[in-house]
Amino acid sequence: MIGNILFILTLIFFGFLANLLQKPMPGGDYGVGYSYAYIVLGAGFIISTGLLAWNMNLNHCFEWVLRYRNWLVFVGWIAFVTTTFWGLEYHKAFILLHLLVFGSCFYLINAQQVAGFPSTWAKISIQVGFSVSLLIALVIFGLFAKSWVQRRVGGFQGLIAWQTERKADHQKALDYIQNYNDSTIVGLLKYVEQGNDKQLRNNAIAKIKSFDHWENDLIGVLTQKDLATIWAYHDNSYYVYAFLEGNRVEHREKFIAPIKYSLKVFAIRAKKDLDDPYNRELWSLNLESFCRALDLQFKDYAQEFKPGMLKLQQVLAVEYPERMSEDHRKRYDKTVKAYRLAVKNWLDGYQ
Repeated sequence: MIGNILFILTLIFFGFLANLLQKPMPGGDYGVGYSYAYIVLGAGFIISTGLLAWNMNLNHCFEWVLRYRNWLVFVGWIAFVTTTFWGLEYHKAFILLHLLVFGSCFYLINAQQVAGFPSTWAKISIQVGFSVSLLIALVIFGLFAKSWVQRRVGGFQGLIAWQTERKADHQKALDYIQNYNDSTIVGLLKYVEQGNDKQLRNNAIAKIKSFDHWENDLIGVLTQKDLATIWAYHDNSYYVYAFLEGNRVEHREKFIAPIKYSLKVFAIRAKKDLDDPYNRELWSLNLESFCRALDLQFKDYAQEFKPGMLKLQQVLAVEYPERMSEDHRKRYDKTVKAYRLAVKNWLDGYQ
């Protein structure tokens, strides 16, 4: 009785699964429903066939298998399930194999258990069905294993190539810093940001400080007349404040006017960027490093910077249109939030 119930359940799940896989997977919400149905029906088929095989073995349907019966039944079930999923999705002709196996199972469940049972044809049908399933399953698992090994080898080779390239780029950067002989330090500033490779950063900072006029070069970057309008990637003041965040200058008074000018530039560029939903260059202001640099080296001049910081806070506080680029929207909002907090914390410290 239980065997017939499990057999009917197996046929139901098999039928619905076969019908589902006859249709191409749709897109959108229908695709989600398709995937969910595939999971449910697939799980139902696996469970029902597993219980059916267990019940048949328990009721001596495979008693004629003299050695390793339990293991052979288990392996046969795995092979049949694997072949079923592969056959339904890629080779519908294997439906004949399922008819052979299902027909033999139905006979074995309901046949009279007498001496010589089962009939020779039933034995041969089951043996052929499971043998073909096992052969197909072995081929599938073999191809899967081959593909997995190839991916692993390819990934390993890619990792080695990436590490080799990274090492070469690192050495190239070290050589660039060591042999740097331009008249200004501008070409070295890109290496001084916090979070960069420590060796590159330390070497670049040491090289910068080897120039007699390095402070004047920093001031020159901060006082360019077109900073409010140039493209973000052409503005090296980002790196200047990354440098000032961790490196003290000897003539702080020379930086007061440039910093005030930076505050005006920041306010103009922030307003322009926030107003345009297609812009996302706000990161280039580097306001977190800027505020930390002020706290580290220019506390005595805080009152001179306060009007500019209040103006900047006012600009950052406005509601701005959502970025049109969905990929950058969250990052942009996170940057605005971080800048607002950095400016607020600085102002709170100098009330």
